[in-house]
Amino acid sequence: MGTKRTSELCQLFEDWKAEDRKLAECVDEIRDWMSEVNQLGVPHFGETASRLQPLRECLLQHFDREDEMLAKLEELYPAASPEVSAFKRQTAADHRQLLDRLDGLHVRLKQLDPPFRTWTDAMDEVDVFFETMDQHERSEADRVSMLMPGECDAEDGLIG
Repeated sequence: MGTKRTSELCQLFEDWKAEDRKLAECVDEIRDWMSEVNQLGVPHFGETASRLQPLRECLLQHFDREDEMLAKLEELYPAASPEVSAFKRQTAADHRQLLDRLDGLHVRLKQLDPPFRTWTDAMDEVDVFFETMDQHERSEADRVSMLMPGECDAEDGLIG
């Protein structure tokens, strides 16, 4: 494998991990805000929907970077291409499901009469989405780390 291509892949990997940390920060900010709103006792469904939108943008950027990284891995490891291709198909399906679920939450939260029994039920659903996203990112980080060349540090990059 060429040093330049390895270097490019390692840089993509570092950028991907940085985006993962940014996702974690975004989730933490939303969770902190949800906690504050719970203490006030006044539901803010529409504002919750608005706060989820930047998270979606971060996810899209993160998923694009990942696609780029996996394409490079396919180029660099032709013998492993079937495994990388299978991983790409699985992550594409996972990403679509996560985005669809986030979009569904967004649509329901911004309705004039949101279809949740209570504010707590709505926030529990948002939190379950965050947990699902976290599990996905952890699993993905493990799989990506196994495919990365040894020169790339594969230690972190998980949502906390």
